[in-house]
Amino acid sequence: MTDPKTAQPLPPFLPIMQTLVAPVRMAVLRAALELDVAELLETHGECDAMARAMGAHPGNLRLLLDALAAMDWVRKEVAESGESYANTDFSRAFLRRSSDTYLGDMVAALSGMEHRNLDRMADLVRNGPPEVGETGRLDDPERWRAAARYLARYHRAGAAEWIADRLAELPEFPAMRRMLDLGGGPGGVCARVLARRPDMTGVLFDLAPVAEVGREEMAAAGLADRVQVIGGDYNADDFGRGYDLVLSSLNLYYAKDLTAFLGRVRAALNPGGVFVSLHEGLTHGRTAPAHHVLARLSLALEGQDVSFDQGVIAKALLDAGFARVHGRTHKTPMGVLELDVARRTAQA
Repeated sequence: MTDPKTAQPLPPFLPIMQTLVAPVRMAVLRAALELDVAELLETHGECDAMARAMGAHPGNLRLLLDALAAMDWVRKEVAESGESYANTDFSRAFLRRSSDTYLGDMVAALSGMEHRNLDRMADLVRNGPPEVGETGRLDDPERWRAAARYLARYHRAGAAEWIADRLAELPEFPAMRRMLDLGGGPGGVCARVLARRPDMTGVLFDLAPVAEVGREEMAAAGLADRVQVIGGDYNADDFGRGYDLVLSSLNLYYAKDLTAFLGRVRAALNPGGVFVSLHEGLTHGRTAPAHHVLARLSLALEGQDVSFDQGVIAKALLDAGFARVHGRTHKTPMGVLELDVARRTAQA
């Protein structure tokens, strides 16, 4: 094992040392969010003044700020006149509560899911999945109502822009007139697609509690007259027809019969229409990509192992009657994902 930057040999046990530090990084992030460090740094650059403002211990606050600086999330200046701290562009955008791309709420929600079984992992391996209450299930509608709020900020932080860029690359995109953002949450992707195409309209379909947030977001974006928001269960309720583009991003886990469901999606497309799926695709016997395997391990140990193997969605699309499916692996803001593009023939 060598350092790719210096070509110097690295100790073979380095992964253990790196793993030991990972929980410290998470704890530093949680403390910074809880203490509103990024918000206070906008008005207080000197540690003692900042400690007085938050009622904190100056010495320990300095240690936290130094740790954030070590992570490149805070900038520290040392001069003869003293030390000062400031936000980086990163912390100003994502860690400051007043920012419209603040991700602290998302960190709290996702860490609650991804970390909630870490202290009892060995017990779950010995004894098997526990009983999971209604509020702990991934398909709980109220969970997604709360998620829609932080997903709106996540979309604004760049995730929606990345997906909209991929959709705009489709050769059919210039001729598209109507899209369905299926399970689209607060509608950030739909909004960004329509921003590229002023002559295009959209439908945003999601669970009723999530649709409430979607309506607010579309109104705030000035798109209430161009985006129809429908609340319902996509397994049971009608999501319309006559679409040139249907997008499903990280939400096909709840389709009760995937092939039959995708058949309904195909029927909702106009002839020549395009369906785009963006989901993980596990490989190497479900051991890669590591991000998805590890992030979802806690839920999987509960019996909520929902990740797709690579190729499963593409096969289901062909079985559902799509004529052509093209898949490509992308490194995205959401990890390594599979972008499957399926087309309904112009004749059917």
